[in-house]
Amino acid sequence: MIILNILTGKKCIFAAGKLDINQKIMDEGTHFASAKRTPADKILKEYELVGSEKFFTEIFGAITGIGAVIDQNRQIVYANENFLTLFGINTLETILGKRPGEVVSCIHSSEESSGCGTSVSCAYCGAVNVIMESQRTGAKSIRETRISTVVDGKLKSWDLNIISTPVTLSGTRFYVLILQDISAEKRRAALERIFFHDLLNSVGGLNGLLTILKDGTNPEENRELINLSEEASRDIIEEILLHRQIRAAEIGELNVNIELTNSFEVIDSAIRKMGFHEEGKNKRIIKAENSVKIDLETDKIFLQRVIINLMKNALEASQNGEAVSVGIDNNEGKIRFWVKNNQVIARDIQMQLFQRSFSTKGNGRGIGTYSIKLLTENYLKGKVSFVSNESDGTVFSIDLNLKFPTD
Repeated sequence: MIILNILTGKKCIFAAGKLDINQKIMDEGTHFASAKRTPADKILKEYELVGSEKFFTEIFGAITGIGAVIDQNRQIVYANENFLTLFGINTLETILGKRPGEVVSCIHSSEESSGCGTSVSCAYCGAVNVIMESQRTGAKSIRETRISTVVDGKLKSWDLNIISTPVTLSGTRFYVLILQDISAEKRRAALERIFFHDLLNSVGGLNGLLTILKDGTNPEENRELINLSEEASRDIIEEILLHRQIRAAEIGELNVNIELTNSFEVIDSAIRKMGFHEEGKNKRIIKAENSVKIDLETDKIFLQRVIINLMKNALEASQNGEAVSVGIDNNEGKIRFWVKNNQVIARDIQMQLFQRSFSTKGNGRGIGTYSIKLLTENYLKGKVSFVSNESDGTVFSIDLNLKFPTD
């Protein structure tokens, strides 16, 4: 079958059976949106139909935004050059019949055999919801969405504004998706708000200590205030370094310093530092008695930062008088660092925890768990996971190789 490639003007040959899409029509196997897929031969007909609508394709090609056309089953039948460029796609043919999440390698698109839109997490995705809303209402729908993807083994997060508009071409209903990449804007806003929020807290604490110290007359108390002020100033430096590192990590400019370190050294140091944090007041951190003391190759500073962030989150979630547990396990030849608190994370929050702009702490506060995943998986070559339920509470785990991978 010979089809004109609308984007390049070249001819290309397709065998319907060779298209990289699932041709089986499925009515089950979904936790959210319909799993039903359009067969390959029909996808090709829809492709041809859109291509034959010259007035539409000329207007669509003139759009400066990032655009794609999908069918009733949320499968791509057309896309403009900006769409292909944004996601690093060479030709339209390679994505025909795929759903948007499958094209961008969304981390949830492969959780179910039925693909994009069918996992439990998809219920909280703005992309699939905006499509379903425009299908239901027959009108234009606009939403923001956060999408976490893995490209070449590395985590990448997108913040997108998505518009879904129904159109009818030769009696067939399609949906035009226009994507606006607002990642830089969202990232900058989140980092700035968090940075100034945390920095002001730390500076405010230091200022309070210095005020008390200035009026103090007891040498013993003054010595303690000086020690606390020193810790507070170190916290300020840590906050500045953290946000500089996150920014460098996102653009691939963060360098790791791999050295031999000891698991107890990392954990004990993190526990000591958390003893001076505001979140640790009236709460305890307990190191599990069966924790393993073992050497590993890693970037000690980054690992400690990840563990401190996990401890911070656990302490914030805990009630006064409660304890947070930390431990180290030898997990099938790898090392596992874990942090546990007694609270349970709500199901909808669990589905969105590692997305950059998402936070339970208010607008612009979503960077904590995202930075944990970013540093661990992109730079420490490890894996982050968590469980949260009534019987276990909430446990975050970091799995690392004892010997740092060289590839």
